[in-house]
Amino acid sequence: MKCKKIYVSGHRNPDVDSLTSACALADLRRHTMGGEVVVEALCPGNLPAKAEWVFNHFGITPPIQKNDVYIKVIDIVATDIVPLSADIPLIEALRKLEASGESSLPVISRTGKYLGDLQPLKLLHFFIEGKDLQTPVGEVPLGETLVLNSSDRVHDVKGHAIRSSQNHFSVLDESGQFCGTVLKRSFAEKPPYRMILVDHNETDQGILGLEELPVIEVVDHHRISFSPTIEPIRYTADIVGSTCTLVTKMYRASGLRPSKQIAGVLLAGVVADTLLFQSPTTTETDRIAAAWLEKICGETAQSLMDGMMSIPSPMMSMTPEAALESDRKLYTESGFKFSLSQIEESNFLYFHHQLHAFEDSLSELINRKGLDFAGLLITDPVRGDSEFLYKGEEGVKRSLPWRRNANGTFSLPGVLSRKKQLLPQVLSALSSLR
Repeated sequence: MKCKKIYVSGHRNPDVDSLTSACALADLRRHTMGGEVVVEALCPGNLPAKAEWVFNHFGITPPIQKNDVYIKVIDIVATDIVPLSADIPLIEALRKLEASGESSLPVISRTGKYLGDLQPLKLLHFFIEGKDLQTPVGEVPLGETLVLNSSDRVHDVKGHAIRSSQNHFSVLDESGQFCGTVLKRSFAEKPPYRMILVDHNETDQGILGLEELPVIEVVDHHRISFSPTIEPIRYTADIVGSTCTLVTKMYRASGLRPSKQIAGVLLAGVVADTLLFQSPTTTETDRIAAAWLEKICGETAQSLMDGMMSIPSPMMSMTPEAALESDRKLYTESGFKFSLSQIEESNFLYFHHQLHAFEDSLSELINRKGLDFAGLLITDPVRGDSEFLYKGEEGVKRSLPWRRNANGTFSLPGVLSRKKQLLPQVLSALSSLR
């Protein structure tokens, strides 16, 4: 099936880097693909307040919020089958049916409501009784066939449709209006959408339905845990502090210069993910990219950091449950399924006051998602320290290498990065339990 659209999406519970890199890469691909196909950046979840500030600051519409990319029946509707109007004479309808080469054709009313299918076998008694062939086709006996709802997931109806004797299926909306037809062969074709991943490469962390779409490109700065692909894909990865740094390098390599607005959101992504170059993930490549972007957008990294830091932390503006979900990643390693959330907070007192509520929320998350354990990393980007709250498997907890505080949290001095500092230590602890 011809590709209708390419989605560019970061991980679930998106952050500034994943959203700004998706926005910028979509812009780059529109230029490099020459307008051959629509490229659309997605926000797979709620738009974080800091990201909203960035897009508003530079006057750019944020990526479209979309909870899933499951292929729906409406996505594979074809125009090959032309329905018959209920008002035309039966004789004319039969001529159109013969010319189509199909065994049946859908009949719709003047208002677009589906009435049934014109099937010659259903007309035997009509002909035997010598009825007038000028009778409107909407008034003759019509056959009942398998029809599909426009909102049905293709995955859910595919088996039933393939086993059917029909070659095509009428598609109706919730009110019974005719939307088009789906050809049986469409169920065996590639879906009409493709996917580009940014800031992650794991299906479990991606937007729901990702497994149904062909991934044609990945741009990421995390560990590689990507599933095998049927065809070769473009894969860009490097040890840098921000996915936006990689997208910036791609602009420069292509000989293209981003607009002032795109350069601005790219700079914000670099600043956010490197914590203004304080994170241990920061490289000289990040600094070089930021300096180039500063010249284009006319703003400094420090001014953007100040702007984003002016936004209240999730801890102050959200419930503990929502705060955990604001930046949470799911992992499966060494036989364990676990979740790690991260929140930036310059005043740990806010966290300490809500400690028990966060403990309850972590426990609820473990039960709801069927996890072995879950953790919350509270990071102070100003002091450059973090605290870690853990709930779950006691054996894992005893294997963690950090000092315990009196309130039950772990003290992580100098730790700013979930990816480079927290996760490797957790994985090491899991390995020791094998």
